[in-house]
Amino acid sequence: MEVIKALNNSLILSQNDEGIEVILMGKGLGFSLKRGDVVPEEKIEKVFKLDSISETLKSDYIQLFENIPEKLLLVVKEIIDHSNAQFETSLSKNLFFTLLDHINYAIERTQQGIVFQNKLLVEIQRYYPKEFALGKYAVEHLNTELQIELPEEEAGNIAFHIVNAQDGRANMEETIQAIRMLKDILMLLSYLFPEKEVDTESLLYLRFVTHLQFFISRMLKKEELPTKDDFLLNSVKERLSREFSAAKKVKKYVEVELDVAVNNDELLYLTLHIARVY
Repeated sequence: MEVIKALNNSLILSQNDEGIEVILMGKGLGFSLKRGDVVPEEKIEKVFKLDSISETLKSDYIQLFENIPEKLLLVVKEIIDHSNAQFETSLSKNLFFTLLDHINYAIERTQQGIVFQNKLLVEIQRYYPKEFALGKYAVEHLNTELQIELPEEEAGNIAFHIVNAQDGRANMEETIQAIRMLKDILMLLSYLFPEKEVDTESLLYLRFVTHLQFFISRMLKKEELPTKDDFLLNSVKERLSREFSAAKKVKKYVEVELDVAVNNDELLYLTLHIARVY
């Protein structure tokens, strides 16, 4: 690959063999090479493809890289490497762009004394503990390495980006919507079963929350479980009438919220999970 443009000491804009523009990351790459030079493969540490974003966004990211402190680039890379090591599958490559942009802006806001309240901070901490822990690690690492004072609340915002980088989620708006819906469903169920003291630390509850997360994700993507025979649903409907009624209310909420149709298999599994927890 040849150099198109050196963005800073560590980043180079290039083009791969498929003709796709890429950003190459490696220590000292931009310092020692100029336009037209061939980039030594052994010096390339990361490759970021720019084929999945618009021309406008591509231009914005390139400008961001040209103006951002190199130390921040390296620290964000360390955060992403550390985060990737915690999951069985790699996080989206776009996380580098979105997280870098967010953290750069968060630093600017903090230096100006501006703090945005994350209204879903408690939900992120409760329902995505691994991602929140990574967010806390990121804040501590940034504060130590860059000698800054990002507030602990930024851990929740960074966790949003890590959640968003999983499961091929479309965008941050979708991630926020999914977390808000999860909160609403759990609040609805606590209202429907006021006498039940749910152990939120139990395995049954954690399984239920996981089921809801995947259920909401499927509905956002307009995917469904395959519909089977309704015999089991009819049996459950009779045996677990209260739980079935609660599941129907969750079904209605999701259908109105997302303009989707929730099929009977989804309703069946919702009923069974509710019966185990409530």
